[in-house]
Amino acid sequence: MGNSLNKDSKMECKNHGLQKPAFICQHLQYGEGLGFIEATENSDPEYPFKEAWCRQCDKVLIEQGEWNDISESHAKIMVICEGCYFEIKKHNS
Repeated sequence: MGNSLNKDSKMECKNHGLQKPAFICQHLQYGEGLGFIEATENSDPEYPFKEAWCRQCDKVLIEQGEWNDISESHAKIMVICEGCYFEIKKHNS
């Protein structure tokens, strides 16, 4: 995406057109039934983006106690559009 994200950021998706960005762990992209844990603590109005990770990433996060080099390395967070986010949620919830 190049620039810093803000509340007005958009991205172009070949399937959904111009959308807000969203973030998921690498496992969710092509996963089925992996769990879909959504971030609930996002009080920054300048960063209103959806974020989710799978059960395995949640286990590592809990073991680590926070997002750090180990939990982030396991998750390998990637950017997708909100349209893809909701489709991936259906496959993994």
